[in-house]
Amino acid sequence: MSKPSCASDEHALRDPQQQALFEKVFGRIVEVSSLPAAATRAVEVASDPKSSADDLLDVVQSDPALSARILRSVNSAFYGIRQDVTDLKSAITMLGFKEVRNLALTVYVAELFKENDGFGPYRRDQLWQHLVGVGSASRLIARLCGKVVPEEAYLAGLLHDLGIILLDQQLHRLFCQVVVAVADGMPTCDAERHVLEFDHTELGAHAARCWGFPDAVVAVIRYHHTPDCCDGAHRRMVHTVALANHLCSRTGLTSMGVHNVAVPPDTCFVELGISKDQLASIWQQLEPTLQSAAVLAAL
Repeated sequence: MSKPSCASDEHALRDPQQQALFEKVFGRIVEVSSLPAAATRAVEVASDPKSSADDLLDVVQSDPALSARILRSVNSAFYGIRQDVTDLKSAITMLGFKEVRNLALTVYVAELFKENDGFGPYRRDQLWQHLVGVGSASRLIARLCGKVVPEEAYLAGLLHDLGIILLDQQLHRLFCQVVVAVADGMPTCDAERHVLEFDHTELGAHAARCWGFPDAVVAVIRYHHTPDCCDGAHRRMVHTVALANHLCSRTGLTSMGVHNVAVPPDTCFVELGISKDQLASIWQQLEPTLQSAAVLAAL
């Protein structure tokens, strides 16, 4: 497959005045959609090499609901820990900073899906299952390929379609028009640009930057549909999630209710060093991985 052209990147083609207008719209959406302080603080603490277990413990304990959900998750079949974990410090010690951070973000993103509304083929609960599935599949690919940190790959995969969540919740009437176009066979980003003149990757990346998410997560959100357009340090992470996104969609675990995610470019497999045998191994392990992800998504 030939490398896709980045000339179709609407962001790159806009004049400064038009881009400023879109960023103003993005800013208003982000302002009314901000994550709880504990969630963003958990990201900061887990990303700071000077932080201790007590620092993360303080953040988690500041939200009793978060504390309860983390303990319930740690003791679920997803982790398969034989003895019960009864306190948060033990959970942090056993799972590590980044995994507890991932659990915290999983809990908070789950809160955005309390109402299982839908329109046409799109359902919020299916989008949620897709997000957790892509996060888990990204971690699987990272572990098998050894090119990126698995815990970072999970977080990037979990948040890759953040923009779709924001469009659904903050621009719902227009989002329904996007769903209609997608149901008629149009690729998601094309449908969004047709209706909105921007797409979920732009909006999601803007929100991720505003909320202080790691640069790798921002890059994945922005380029998971066009991985070859990403240059720089986070290219392999983008390719990891792009592959996970395609594989999950291919199994029927889709974001919009239809499988319209293109096959990743050949450079994806080159960047990640994936041979035909490795791809077969990823595909073989994908089903049990997604079954475990479904357990996590339901907690």
